[in-house]
Amino acid sequence: MAYRLMAFTDFRAGPIVREAKGARNLYFLMPPRTAAAYAWPAPARALSGNGRGEAHVGIPALHGATRPLDWRSRPTPEGPFVEPELLHQFVKSAVR
Repeated sequence: MAYRLMAFTDFRAGPIVREAKGARNLYFLMPPRTAAAYAWPAPARALSGNGRGEAHVGIPALHGATRPLDWRSRPTPEGPFVEPELLHQFVKSAVR
């Protein structure tokens, strides 16, 4: 799904972090406090502060190796975040 989102945005999707081993999760970094505004279909889930604790994800170095995390899509000045509504549409279509 990350590649589809990247291709759709001419490879300017915004920051996407991937795990190189283990569960091999993808993390789509969106503007603060936007993930909780959407009903994410399983197996997707929002990691956000919800008043019951804090959520966090590791961020790899922009340059060099930061195993086991790396960038699937890097942030840019023009795309500092993944667009939440677009990601939500892609996730919904992927799990149908």
